[in-house]
Amino acid sequence: MKKVLLALIIISSVTACQFSTKKKEPVREIEPEAIPQYVEYQVKKIEERSGPCATDETSKQCVEFNIEYPIITGKVPENVQAKINQDIQNDIFSFIMMGDTPAESFETVMKDLSSSYDSLIAEFDDYQSGWLIEVNGDILYQDKKFISIATTIFTYTGGAHPNGQQIYRSYNLATGEPITLDQVMINGYEESLNESAEIEFRMLKKIPPSRSLSEEGYWFEDEEFRLNNNFAIINKSLIFYFNAYEIGPYSLGPTELELKLTDYANVIDEDGVLGDLVKE
Repeated sequence: MKKVLLALIIISSVTACQFSTKKKEPVREIEPEAIPQYVEYQVKKIEERSGPCATDETSKQCVEFNIEYPIITGKVPENVQAKINQDIQNDIFSFIMMGDTPAESFETVMKDLSSSYDSLIAEFDDYQSGWLIEVNGDILYQDKKFISIATTIFTYTGGAHPNGQQIYRSYNLATGEPITLDQVMINGYEESLNESAEIEFRMLKKIPPSRSLSEEGYWFEDEEFRLNNNFAIINKSLIFYFNAYEIGPYSLGPTELELKLTDYANVIDEDGVLGDLVKE
């Protein structure tokens, strides 16, 4: 399997006129395994610059687009390819919003953002901060029934600090649809899974049972820990990702939580996508 390096973003605080001090989390490295490839794919790359820097490399007035994302090209039916490819792009567009609605294409994103930046520097010619759209996506794991993808999105379009988003998805190779927990777990799994996952979360964050999550600054509805749907299946684990602001203030940053499926066999559906794991 292809060796994948994805930087998970920890975004540092920056000034309204500067975004160059960008910090990333330690790289998650998935080691190659002796398993077959269940899909064929290529990584689409877009690298463009607009604004004064497009013709003057010394200019700090710049909009940069550095975009990489996977496109499924074979080994599964065309309708499955189309569904997965469209969903990958839709996830990216849902985060990169120009105005009140998600973008419809990368071409639209680049055109609209460049136009907005040109208008800004035309009005404020001393504005020296660049803007950035950075997308880094690739396949993390392949199985005969599913593939798992991680996409990191980083944007800065002015303001106090940049914005980052990590998206994890696993796709059913029979349908092309994103896999949800309901398709993996037995009916009524929620209470048991969330209770066990909260123990993992507390261990990760070093929060003793005597302290509530809200006392530590975390936001959960009704103060009850709940997993989200931002997860991927990777090498017999469920990897959940809570982005900054999702369950706590910006200062607490994002959280990645790993649940080893061998510890949760009692709630895995034998007839679901991960049923083979229970039967082993």
